[in-house]
Amino acid sequence: MPPSEPARNRAASRDDDLLLQELRETRERARLGGFFYPIACALTFVVTTDAFSWQAFAMTSVFALLAAARVAVKVPPAPTPREVRTVLRRIWGIVLVTTLAWGVFSAWTYVALPEPAPLIAILFSGAFGMALCHTLCMRRLPSAVTIGFVMLPSMALLWHGDGAGIAIMWGIYMVYMLLVLKRSYAEYRTRLELEQSLREQRDMFERQSRVDGLTGITNRRGFNDALAAAIERVRRGAGVASLLILDIDHFKRINDSLGHLAGDACLVALAQRLREHFEATGDVVARLGGEEFGVVLAADEDIACKRAEHFRRDLEHEPLAFEGRTDPVTVSIGCGAFDASRHVDDDALYHDVDAALYRAKLGGRNRTGRVAAGPSHPRKVLEDEAGVTL
Repeated sequence: MPPSEPARNRAASRDDDLLLQELRETRERARLGGFFYPIACALTFVVTTDAFSWQAFAMTSVFALLAAARVAVKVPPAPTPREVRTVLRRIWGIVLVTTLAWGVFSAWTYVALPEPAPLIAILFSGAFGMALCHTLCMRRLPSAVTIGFVMLPSMALLWHGDGAGIAIMWGIYMVYMLLVLKRSYAEYRTRLELEQSLREQRDMFERQSRVDGLTGITNRRGFNDALAAAIERVRRGAGVASLLILDIDHFKRINDSLGHLAGDACLVALAQRLREHFEATGDVVARLGGEEFGVVLAADEDIACKRAEHFRRDLEHEPLAFEGRTDPVTVSIGCGAFDASRHVDDDALYHDVDAALYRAKLGGRNRTGRVAAGPSHPRKVLEDEAGVTL
């Protein structure tokens, strides 16, 4: 059976995340390793005479420029998969050019420089080959090619100058590097997959900690964060923020007459209706607890209250369908906007809107109440003034 569309999307997203992580590690390791080449080149010339000073300067400069090129590779802030692949090709291109240049340089030292310069260059070739199979093991083929670029020129000259025995030993050493590369690649992919799985689990737990288990909408924790973030944007002058608090009227009667399963189904149906109605950018629908819901809106108070009243009327005229039945369900709503001159923080706004909700319930329910002028009035004050508990 072919995978479903959501499964394919998840797989594609996972592959993109793995590719981005590969880019980060490749870039970091390539930047660090690039500067060892000009150092090795300079050390190779240290044991020679002043007659090679201009060659030393020129060749060391070439490797230094290649090392700087690795550092100069930029990664966009939020790269697309295509951009990630482009940057990876750029990094590997510089690495391949660097290792090819080193292979040519090490062969040249064997021909042109006095001892012990060729020996130093060959020793560095072995060190670079081993470092490549351990650190730049993210891609098998290009990494194997870099090892060949570093090792093969030296092996050819050893075969020509010092005999087949030493060249064969050098070749065996290169084969060993390729085997190490194979193992390092497998270990790298295993670690990469494990780290990605851990990140996915962390993200899943984070999402679950902000989602109401019954209705699937944001829970109280997520609501608090969304409200605080919306108010922070207002303080920065980046918009407006309003809050709605909704309470199902006479919800206890639903539980008592139809049962708690029906009550849960009613909550799920109302959450879905809220999601369908409040779907504009900046809207956050949340279950605050029990039969109480909240909505954070990026709108001023007039617009927020009009949308709240629209929702209330639609709900009144279109009964909720749950547990195989349609029952009239109404809500009381409190509505208000954040005002920096009136509200110290998000708690102050919440108290104001909560008080507006209770005024709506005291006024007969199935209505929308707006925040009253004057100081904030917490719920308990209203209950005490009314002499009842709602």
